[in-house]
Amino acid sequence: LLNYRNGRFCEDHINLRDDLADDPTVTGPSLRVELAALGDTPGDQVVHTFKAKSTYCLQTVQWACGFPIGWGKCYRSESSSQVLAILDKIWEGHPEARPSFIAYDDACSLLRHIVTQDANSPWILTTKFIVDAWHYIGHRATDICCRLWCNPAPTNGSQPDLVLVEEDANGTSHQTRAFNTETAEQLNSWLNGFESQLRQMSDVNYDFYVHVLMMIYAERVEKRVDSKDLGLSEAFWTEATGN
Repeated sequence: LLNYRNGRFCEDHINLRDDLADDPTVTGPSLRVELAALGDTPGDQVVHTFKAKSTYCLQTVQWACGFPIGWGKCYRSESSSQVLAILDKIWEGHPEARPSFIAYDDACSLLRHIVTQDANSPWILTTKFIVDAWHYIGHRATDICCRLWCNPAPTNGSQPDLVLVEEDANGTSHQTRAFNTETAEQLNSWLNGFESQLRQMSDVNYDFYVHVLMMIYAERVEKRVDSKDLGLSEAFWTEATGN
């Protein structure tokens, strides 16, 4: 934008705002932003205006199947401290339900942050932080922390829950990833279609809108899982919940 005072117009198209605003055949909301006076300066003569702080990114958390379970907003940057705060809030009051693995594109930096801030953090005892498979390719091979602790598919047999051994049609054994670590990227790609609507919303409308989007996406994932008959059985839930 050229200036928030001029509405949603860039420098190349600011003239269109005035042309459309003066056209009597054009109906609808005003294209001009009506500003209150600033001291003795009338609103239409204020040179620069400011608006409320905007978010840097929307951080989403979901299960390996893609079902969303929580989200949060990052400001100024996607810092490890903000990501950790989002995780803490999601599992607040339910520490026993923390996942065994969390795949995150910068898991090694997040792990360093957790250890630096609190070496006795319960996250270290309950959860292994791994980098998702796609971003792991771009991480430095000399980063010992990343290679040793955040490898999404170690081939030495140290993480049997992450790597499976399967046979192909010819009877040859292959190591395969047990989980899709890119579900977050798939959800983010779907959310990109709503970016323009979210960009100019107030914080209240933004939160409500994102909640609705998460509900819609969750229903889509649930239908896909059911259609493939991949849902968890009642016996699983009985064992998992103890009821």
